[in-house]
Amino acid sequence: MKETSGIKSVAVFPTMNFKTMLYMLVSIAVLFIAIIPARIISGIFSQDASIFCISFAGFVALLEFLAWCFLCAPMGIYESVLAKKIMSEELPVAEEQAETEQTDAEIVSEKPAIPLAIKEETKNDIVSSSMVDLYRQGCDDFYRNQAAHRKEQLDKIMEYLHYAMAPFVKQDDMETFCGEIMSFAIDPTYEPKPFVGLKGTLTSFDVRHLIWNITARLGLGKGKPYSVELCIRFIRTMFPDLCKDLDYSTLKNLRVTSTSDKIHIDQPGKDGMSFHIPTKEV
Repeated sequence: MKETSGIKSVAVFPTMNFKTMLYMLVSIAVLFIAIIPARIISGIFSQDASIFCISFAGFVALLEFLAWCFLCAPMGIYESVLAKKIMSEELPVAEEQAETEQTDAEIVSEKPAIPLAIKEETKNDIVSSSMVDLYRQGCDDFYRNQAAHRKEQLDKIMEYLHYAMAPFVKQDDMETFCGEIMSFAIDPTYEPKPFVGLKGTLTSFDVRHLIWNITARLGLGKGKPYSVELCIRFIRTMFPDLCKDLDYSTLKNLRVTSTSDKIHIDQPGKDGMSFHIPTKEV
């Protein structure tokens, strides 16, 4: 075994020395080559020393990178060939030593054993399987919680709509009205059907407050599902009679108030989605 390790050390050190010398020579060549384009560029800019230094450093880095890329492949092939040659030289020696060390008694008493590689593979399979199951369980729990949270959000919005709009929407029209708002709560890009008949009872302030109260709980703002532009487009389309002759600059402030407001701004509760609806007294 000592002879084998000696062969390895003799083979490895020449390879390392050869690589070191080759990279050193290439690096020196790169330094001299980089001077030429650096001088040309500095000459264009009136021989400024700082420009020469910057361009020289840039060309050195570029040429070093290119040299590294071109040398990696040949050196990999060279090391692969050398490794195969070493293995072919070591194999007969190892087989010869194994035959001399194993006696006839050991051959008779030897019991079949499970190879270590198979044991490790089986153990890894068990660990991998448990990790996959844990991963799937985590995904299932996450999406289950997300779905439950989403359902609770929509239920609270529906409850709020029936409470806030009861004085202004007829009972026969409430289902249609809530259906348009809920479609917007599910899909921010939803384009509603116009709903007229609120003029005289509500103003644009009220419907702006209504939409803000809902989208604030669903995510309103930059980088969130709902933007001010989406809200304004929805309000203009669904309430054309209330928003007539009102431009974007007027409608963009969803929280602006007036003395005649009937639907007020409702800040989300501590859970981020509750509305302030009075409870019935028994």
